Amino acid sequence: MTLPEISNRLATRLAILLTLALAPLGSIAIYSELETWQARKAASESRLITRTVETVTGQRALLESAMLASDTLSQLVVDRLENTAACSAFLANFIADSAFYAFAGFIGVDGLMTCISEGEPVDFSASPTFAESVQNPRASFSFQPSGAITGRPVVLINRPVFEEDTLLGFLSISISRRSFDMIATAPDNENSPRISYLVNNRGQTLTSSDTPDADDFLPEPEMLERIINQREGVFTAPSYGGDKRLFTIAELMPGQLYVLGSWNAAQSSNLREFNYWRVGFPLLMWLASVAVVMFAVHYMVVRHLRQINRQLRRFALGNRAEFQRLPEEAPTELREIDSTFTKMARLIRRDEDEREDALREKTVLLKEVHHRVKNNLQLIGSILNLQLRRVTDTEARCILQGVQARVRSLASIHRKLYEQDRLSYTNATDFLETILRETLALARSEQAEIDVKTEFEPVILPPDKIIPTALLFAEALTNALKHAQAPQPDTPPRLTISFRARDGYADLQVRNSLADAGTGSVAYGLGQELMTAFALQMHAEFESGRVQDDQGHGWELRLRLGDSGLNDTAPHAQA
Repeated sequence: MTLPEISNRLATRLAILLTLALAPLGSIAIYSELETWQARKAASESRLITRTVETVTGQRALLESAMLASDTLSQLVVDRLENTAACSAFLANFIADSAFYAFAGFIGVDGLMTCISEGEPVDFSASPTFAESVQNPRASFSFQPSGAITGRPVVLINRPVFEEDTLLGFLSISISRRSFDMIATAPDNENSPRISYLVNNRGQTLTSSDTPDADDFLPEPEMLERIINQREGVFTAPSYGGDKRLFTIAELMPGQLYVLGSWNAAQSSNLREFNYWRVGFPLLMWLASVAVVMFAVHYMVVRHLRQINRQLRRFALGNRAEFQRLPEEAPTELREIDSTFTKMARLIRRDEDEREDALREKTVLLKEVHHRVKNNLQLIGSILNLQLRRVTDTEARCILQGVQARVRSLASIHRKLYEQDRLSYTNATDFLETILRETLALARSEQAEIDVKTEFEPVILPPDKIIPTALLFAEALTNALKHAQAPQPDTPPRLTISFRARDGYADLQVRNSLADAGTGSVAYGLGQELMTAFALQMHAEFESGRVQDDQGHGWELRLRLGDSGLNDTAPHAQA
């Protein structure tokens, strides 16, 4: 079945219309589901970020307090810079009073740290990190596995100190690793990330972990830099260990401090992955609706229409059996159509029966007319035969014989019409062959042998042309036999007859042979006049006369009959 045939079916068109009707609702459902998923995803990501921030709440508070403390100390230290001993004593007292800070010191722009809470002065002028800080002075956090003064793992808070717009140096406060561990939040395996990291703006982690493979849970440096630039969000990326993990990032201090959480991707994937079944549900509903509609249309309409169509096709092909009525479960409208078709078929059958009876009666009467005409013509022929026996004059006998031959031809035509099953359109070739057989039988009994060649094709003609054509052929055949001559010594006369249908025309050709060309035209008297009259009656093209070609000398008659009613019925049906 081709695509146009499928698209023209009732079920297909209803499915298309149903699809168009459900398309807005389906679009709204899919859009609503996407919006819900995005909201759910945003909420899930927000929960993950919140849980990540909660794991470093204490450490965050400690760093913020250190940053505030550095802001307070910076002005107090500037006032004491001229007295290094007093400045160092002040910072030492500050560290002693604090339970979390391990060290404090001031680094001048020359890189010398002389004001310190403990230890000897330190020169940082050769440090690239310090030179970069001088070029871009800003508050920062960093982690030192081994502090320059304390020798212990510490987190450094460096804050630039300005006098008006002039950079004086940096105030540095160290927080020991032990202090971070004391205030760290205990992890929850189900609601917390696998590991949380405090990260500065350069991607450096401020805390280490006792876990040996802690660094394996970090993203690669390039990915970590991109994550920090996003400031907040949830990302999936490969870690140093090669596993695909879920990372959360949150900004604790603008541009300075971030918290990074590393989650098991499989553990948290259900919080972020989109459930395609929810989007597929409207599609499944559409498929179910289309299937129900197509099944309902087939069960309630199509199968009943097909039954009606099959019965109508059988009726159109001539099967006049009684229609099988639709079942009671069929829709009322279809049962009404079926009832109408049944009544129409009965009326058509009744009219056909009446017409067939009338046609049969007319056919019988017409055949009876032809039979009676044939009998009367035969009776006339018998009377003429009796009269011939009494006439002794040669000219009179010739005239009576010509009349008798014409009457005999008419009788043959009516006998053939009587024998036909269908009188409206008949095969004219049968009539010509019958006339030819009877005429040749009579001619051979009266004269020498003649060589006859025929080429007949089935040609269907209406009755008003059958009789004139047959009579013309009888006259032409009689004249051709009468005047036929041997073309050469010791050879019989030849007679060639053809009757064919070509391009909507019927061509009749009758030709005999002559000994030589002769002189003048051959006059055939009454026969020629009758043939001309018959041709005019049929509005046909008619010509006759002497011919000479590769067959030799002869006389030829040609009749070309127009296509009015020609071959209205297929020739093989009447052959």
